[in-house]
Amino acid sequence: MYDLNKINECLNTETMGRAIIQYDLLSSTATKAKSIFNTCPDGLIVLSEDQSKCTMRMGNEWYCFPDRNIYLSIILKPLVNNLLISKIDMISCAALHKTILELYNIDCKIKWPNDILVNGKKLASVISSFTGKNSDVIIISFGINVNMDDEALNINEDIRNTSTSLKTESGDDVDRELFIGRLLNNLEAFYNHMIKNNLKELIEACTNNSCIINKEIEVMKKGKKTRRRVRVKGIDEEGCLVVTGEKGNEEILNPGETILIYEA
Repeated sequence: MYDLNKINECLNTETMGRAIIQYDLLSSTATKAKSIFNTCPDGLIVLSEDQSKCTMRMGNEWYCFPDRNIYLSIILKPLVNNLLISKIDMISCAALHKTILELYNIDCKIKWPNDILVNGKKLASVISSFTGKNSDVIIISFGINVNMDDEALNINEDIRNTSTSLKTESGDDVDRELFIGRLLNNLEAFYNHMIKNNLKELIEACTNNSCIINKEIEVMKKGKKTRRRVRVKGIDEEGCLVVTGEKGNEEILNPGETILIYEA
């Protein structure tokens, strides 16, 4: 279990992480957060050492390894009502990237809209959603591969070919409490910028550290089978992907409707 006092010592936030609850096992931290948000303060963190039913974007399964990784959800209750999930994913990925770089100097990249990769392998993923009667509560959930060793990463072919961990990339065991504290510090800073509509630093962070900007990729609409090639130009203020189609026309791709097939 986590040392919550140690996490608290790492924080310089006003709200995020000032209240934390933790569990040995949940179906998912996101499900728990959605069931308790009414009685919880803004910025409450739900931690679990293991999750029995964890799915990420587009329903993809996230393999969980107890006591090694970070499974975390944050409950946010903003006073503004013009936020988009694409913006929330953008600040979350920017905060993850900054934390990994600050602590371990690992050359990681952001794969729009919600993954962190190292040499093409997934290190972390984010999933965000709105809940509440008026969809005015945000739940941000993180799955971060932290102290998985080579044995864990080789447990099956899917993980071996697609995943990595902070321990594997840094060569050392990772202090999970320190990582959580630093992540929350960075997340709150980006979140406050977003609330104030000060998006320049955020967009630059996501664009400059993207693994797909200025590349040709294949995309398809959710629920469709037709694939097509586009060239990625950038990310706009709403967190959407700006691309050029096969005929040279500029398009805006919404993350909720778009699946990336591969990078060319």
